[in-house]
Amino acid sequence: MSNDIEKEVNLGGTVDRALSGNYDLKVGEVLKEAWTQTVKNFLSFTPAIITLIFIQIAVFFIALKLQLGDPSVVLTLFEATDNPDVNALQSIVQAIYVANLSYEVISAPLYAGICLMAMSHAAGLGTKSRHMLKGLQFTVPIIIATLAVVILQYLIQTLLPGFIVPYLSMYMMVAFSNSLLLICEKQVPPMQSLLLSLRAVNKKLFVLSGIYLFVLLMFFAGMMFYGLGLIFVLPFFFHVKGIVYRNMFGIKLKIVASASSHDNDDDNNNSQVFNA
Repeated sequence: MSNDIEKEVNLGGTVDRALSGNYDLKVGEVLKEAWTQTVKNFLSFTPAIITLIFIQIAVFFIALKLQLGDPSVVLTLFEATDNPDVNALQSIVQAIYVANLSYEVISAPLYAGICLMAMSHAAGLGTKSRHMLKGLQFTVPIIIATLAVVILQYLIQTLLPGFIVPYLSMYMMVAFSNSLLLICEKQVPPMQSLLLSLRAVNKKLFVLSGIYLFVLLMFFAGMMFYGLGLIFVLPFFFHVKGIVYRNMFGIKLKIVASASSHDNDDDNNNSQVFNA
């Protein structure tokens, strides 16, 4: 007979509170905690992010190579010529778009896994680099949600005037920022996750816009130092997402009290968070 005592607790907000806007979200506190978590988990978290970046770059260039043969022809976009080959330039632009779509969709489950790691840090749990694979079990719904956002972005860029596109793109980034975690942590269907995230974000859009605007400025600052600053900015960004999600929708934790002399290992702790 097992002597384990299990109890589920909710850390942070709830779905109902998120939809009503009754959740606590202060810009300064979120940014301060995100930086604390970034420093605390830097050595264990950064390798997973670097791995994701290399995979995304590899997928991008493979997709370009399959379409163009020689990816270096992309450089012709930046060459000033009096009589540019319009058809060739259109083909290159289309190839870049398809390559960008490919890496976003293919790497989406790994991206979600890293979001889960950051969410786990926000819940006070440690992670290991291999935990970035935890998003793979939700591959299909994650890809569906990612494709829906990418298609919506394409329609906005195609149908709307150019001056409004950057603002709508920024809004979409914030509005759908919680969808992947809703899929993985609460197992919400992909289209419903997008709608839930949109509705909850709209309740405190100005506060969330301020948070992500600060993160965007940090990205620009990180790029100024030959991109080296991104080593800190990227983990910070994921921790912001995890903390915001915790405060808005909450994280279910399963606490196991055992009479056994053996403690649960890190993997068991993390699976309790993701699967509770």
